Amino acid sequence: MRNPKSGLAFSAAALFCVVAVITRIAGSPTVIPIVAIVVAAIALFVGLNNRVSTKLVDQPVVFTQDQVEQLKELKSRGQEAAAIRQAQLWSRGSSNESVADAVRKL
Repeated sequence: MRNPKSGLAFSAAALFCVVAVITRIAGSPTVIPIVAIVVAAIALFVGLNNRVSTKLVDQPVVFTQDQVEQLKELKSRGQEAAAIRQAQLWSRGSSNESVADAVRKL
């Protein structure tokens, strides 16, 4: 689920960018569009920070039976590093350490 704070910050950034363009076209002093762009950059930074902080939640590592068989086959051939890399591709929301531990436990 998305964080509503980041959506609000991104909307504010877009709004201030539009304000900067409109004020520049309207012939206002140069300082006003620059201030609007600075405020938009700050809002964008806040939105990105909110978005990143919500993605740091570690998802559980779950493999299907076919994936378990493929990982065991790789490990039996002595390619544990390849098995870990493959498992990391399958488990995008999990940390690298938890995926490596799950593969080693197989």
